[in-house]
Amino acid sequence: MNTCKNDEVAVLTGDIIGSSKMDPQERIALYETFPRLSAMLKECYPSDVSYRISNFRGDGWQLIVDHTGKSLEIGLFIRTYIRFMFKKRRLDTRIAIGVGAVNFIPADNVSAGDGAAYTVSGRLLETLSTSRMGIGFTSESDSLVKSGAMITVELIDHIVTFWGAGQCQAVFWALQGYNQKEIAERWLPQPIKQPSVSTSLANSGWTRVRDSLAFFEKALGNL
Repeated sequence: MNTCKNDEVAVLTGDIIGSSKMDPQERIALYETFPRLSAMLKECYPSDVSYRISNFRGDGWQLIVDHTGKSLEIGLFIRTYIRFMFKKRRLDTRIAIGVGAVNFIPADNVSAGDGAAYTVSGRLLETLSTSRMGIGFTSESDSLVKSGAMITVELIDHIVTFWGAGQCQAVFWALQGYNQKEIAERWLPQPIKQPSVSTSLANSGWTRVRDSLAFFEKALGNL
């Protein structure tokens, strides 16, 4: 068990939208997705993700992000992956980001942890109905910075909700720093042409999304 003495982290709590319509085989595929996501996140964000994703009730999940400024980007990483991998079922995920202190985080099951950030994240998830991403804080200081962060999350959520599977996949790879040619080569289930990647990124508003993520990271770094 790892004890965090009031260290501020981001607790991401989510659930899968549309999972109730899945058949048993699809549920197995969804269950197997979380270990893969954990491995990818640890590889892509080694300084920000120290724990595996905790999967509970089949369609619920939770993740700890050590550096709060990366929480929105990592949430987008997870959301885009789920959306393009399960495009036939049109699955999506709600994501509630709780920023604050935690008392302890069990290394083998982060969902069994405790602290204010957990509480904020869990309660926020219950309020997400029309929106699918939100952020909450455990303190009242720096209200202007927090308001900016909240607006950024709301805008990103609104944009992403209207993306198709192709736009989600293009952004998923772009988040990892791949250029358009490299994204085309890595495209699943098979490679595509670079101009198709360019179109998907342009239609997604990727450059503006990227700038918004940078703003969010800097803003939370100033808290």
